[in-house]
Amino acid sequence: MSLSDTRIRAFKPKDKLYRVADRDGLALEVSPAGSKLWRYRFRWAGKATMMSLGPYPAIGLAEARQKAQEARGKVSTGTDPRSSRRSAREAQATADAALFEAVASAWRIEKQEGLAQKTVDKITAILDGDLIPSLGKVDIRTLGTPEAAAAIEKIAARTPHTAQKAKSYLNQIIDFAIRKGHREDGRKLTLKGTVRLPKAKSVPAAVEEEALKRVMGVVSKYPERMIGAALRLAAYTALRPINVVSARWSAIDLERAIWKIPGAEMKTKVDHDVPLPKQALELLREALGWRRGGSKKDWVFPAIAERGTPHMSRDTLSKALRDSGLRGIHVPHGFRASFRTRAREEFDVDIDALEAQLAHSVGDATQKAYNRAKQLRKRIEIMQRWADYLDALVGAQSKDRSDC
Repeated sequence: MSLSDTRIRAFKPKDKLYRVADRDGLALEVSPAGSKLWRYRFRWAGKATMMSLGPYPAIGLAEARQKAQEARGKVSTGTDPRSSRRSAREAQATADAALFEAVASAWRIEKQEGLAQKTVDKITAILDGDLIPSLGKVDIRTLGTPEAAAAIEKIAARTPHTAQKAKSYLNQIIDFAIRKGHREDGRKLTLKGTVRLPKAKSVPAAVEEEALKRVMGVVSKYPERMIGAALRLAAYTALRPINVVSARWSAIDLERAIWKIPGAEMKTKVDHDVPLPKQALELLREALGWRRGGSKKDWVFPAIAERGTPHMSRDTLSKALRDSGLRGIHVPHGFRASFRTRAREEFDVDIDALEAQLAHSVGDATQKAYNRAKQLRKRIEIMQRWADYLDALVGAQSKDRSDC
């Protein structure tokens, strides 16, 4: 007896799965849980075979009979009715793999290998916060410049520098898609001009002798001893402020007067040996007396508060100079410009030695390390002369005041 909707609704679940035939190979399967599924039974390659046509009532009786008839027609022509469904699934899988979201996620996995966690977090923030929300469901095989440019311009309206990074990542994702076969060779995006970066502001720095004299007068007499010591160390070494505030005792050899900063802590990712002049050694030996125990015992300038970083913040140094009347005149990073300008003019030193001391990026990693090692002897002499010069400025300022 053929099925009807009335009969189908009356079928109740049993302890075991059972099937009720309709006609021409169509049957309804009822599970112990009560769900109902259409099945089409046929013979293929000499064997009894069955395929699903979908659940009832989502697929009604009339539609199930139509699907069964279509499948029967394919069997009669020697075509496996399941092959088109497999092809459809494979096509869908290919399409899903080519979505921007999927390709970007695969690129991220490859990209993040060997990167610092901070860099990985930046990539994740731009992908998950900007690019994927805008382009995630777009097929990367057909992604065009107008769509991509609109996504970048949307970011640029908020944060130009983030947009610049996003543009770089987007181009890398397109290259990755081409390499993995998701996109035709040569189908690049044209994103030039989508981001206009604001004009870079120069860092306030005392590069003239009188201005530097004023700055050193403030630094040498700063009332809070730990902050004052950090500012003086920044001046004596011309290091980036982050390297100063994150200084570790385990990296400093007071006997050999050398500070070995590992590449992981350097902007250039190359190990950096810093010669320590006598003045820097003196203040570091004094700082040993303030050394704290516990988890902060290795920090030269440990944080006072328990929140944030375990060491002093760069902002602490910046605020100290601002509050001392040097706003717009000098910032902690400015000691690097002061050193580069004044040391060059006062001592007529080798520019390569200056660049090596500043750990500026020149050449590949091997060349950088070689240059700094080669220039170390020169740098030891330069840094002592520099520290003596700074102390002379402080002495000159004190004399100027006493003469008033």
